[in-house]
Amino acid sequence: MPAERKKITLMDRSRIERTVKRIAYQIAEKAKEKRICLVGLNERGLVIAGQILKGIEKACDNEAVLISLDVSRARQEAERIRKEYDFEDSVLLLVDDVIFTGETMFTALQYLLDRPSYTVYTAVLIDRGHRTLPVASEFIGMEIPTKPKEHVEMTVREGSAEEVFLYKK
Repeated sequence: MPAERKKITLMDRSRIERTVKRIAYQIAEKAKEKRICLVGLNERGLVIAGQILKGIEKACDNEAVLISLDVSRARQEAERIRKEYDFEDSVLLLVDDVIFTGETMFTALQYLLDRPSYTVYTAVLIDRGHRTLPVASEFIGMEIPTKPKEHVEMTVREGSAEEVFLYKK
């Protein structure tokens, strides 16, 4: 019989909203007067990026745009994004719900950046540690050390982040 997994709530909706608001203000401060291009990675990263965008709009007058990137199609999507958006004189912010090994961020960076002259940051709601690739996050909602076999999951309801859970064995 398999061992039961224990489900622990890390963040509820109100904690997520407060955390995203704090991250938005930190980003606005770091961006100074530059345009902010938020790239939401996959579905849940896009949800967090959208919530950060709303916070940025309240925090400052910077132009901010929301861009969606499906990392499984990063090569094709990146070409479209680079044609549609000029990142020159902008702050490029890659956003995801959880960072673990760094593979998702690394893949996005690899295809999205065609030259190293952009200012690029990453933002995540949860940082689990255990990086296998050299990717760090500048803006972090919560750092939670986990074991490799544990799982962190964010649930989405009606287009907003609802809760974040840690599943332990």
